[in-house]
Amino acid sequence: MNKSFGPIHSGEETAQSPKRRAAPKAKTKPKKAKGPKGKRPSAAAIGFLTLWHGVFSGGFFVAMVTGEGFYNAHVFAGVLVMFAIGARLLVGLMFPKGHVLVFPFPNFKSLAQGTNGFRRFVSHVMGLALLMACMLAVLTGWYSRQNVDVHGAISYLALALVGGHIVLVIVWQGWKKVESKFSARG
Repeated sequence: MNKSFGPIHSGEETAQSPKRRAAPKAKTKPKKAKGPKGKRPSAAAIGFLTLWHGVFSGGFFVAMVTGEGFYNAHVFAGVLVMFAIGARLLVGLMFPKGHVLVFPFPNFKSLAQGTNGFRRFVSHVMGLALLMACMLAVLTGWYSRQNVDVHGAISYLALALVGGHIVLVIVWQGWKKVESKFSARG
């Protein structure tokens, strides 16, 4: 019942139709694994950032509220903020460039990348300034018990930067939505 339709269909070789072999593949270098850039952040990374923001902002809030009168709670909150900054710095330095958890150092080259580069640069500068101001506030509170004015001034500067950071995040998120609406029309 198995009918053969010739050497091509039956798989048989004849003198007129030799079976061709594939040329051997040249050895190629293995492709480098693409970095995490362009991929969605993992749930663990987002969870860490959410937890970190909660601990950092919670400690900062408690420190600001307990500045007058509740000294032990104020000191505990300051130490919590300092540990949160230290943990963020350590985690940020462990990951490769482009990862969502890498510590965001401002890069002037990103300014040449249009609105996204500008947004990234300003966000990194704001985040770094905020962390530095909070770290200075903790350190001045820790080491200058007599000079409360310096500690208070830096703490209020940090509070202003926190407010600026919140406004900046809201503006950037709104800008992304406006930008996506206009790019969808074009």
